[in-house]
Amino acid sequence: MERIREVVGKLVQFLKDVELELKRISWPQLRETVRSTGAVILISAILTSFLGFVDFLFSLIIKYILS
Repeated sequence: MERIREVVGKLVQFLKDVELELKRISWPQLRETVRSTGAVILISAILTSFLGFVDFLFSLIIKYILS
């Protein structure tokens, strides 16, 4: 029973510490978050297109070599 109280006490302290840390975080504004998300999506789309094109070229080269 004492072990359970010890574990519960540690859990409660951990949750209090988490709450304190969350209050210290400097959260970004909505506009900054939207702009960053847009940049990530755009860069991902460009990189995906480039890699797809390179993959297509390599597959043509391999087909040409093997046929």
